[in-house]
Amino acid sequence: MIAMFKAIPFGIFLTLLVALFMGSGGTSGGMLHIFPFDVQYADWGLDFRLYWSWGLFLGGTALSFFIILMMD
Repeated sequence: MIAMFKAIPFGIFLTLLVALFMGSGGTSGGMLHIFPFDVQYADWGLDFRLYWSWGLFLGGTALSFFIILMMD
């Protein structure tokens, strides 16, 4: 159970990294359905675009989970 909580940050990192390169290139990734969303925080003057894919997040988290399990 604890391995799943360890795998979530790796899934997030993998998703942001892969979706950044694919999304900024203008592709939706087909079945990955990479979509952009804007992060705006006016108090700090932040305004940037992130790319995300729930399918990629679940796949990356599962991959990280099994790698962590093999390391134990």
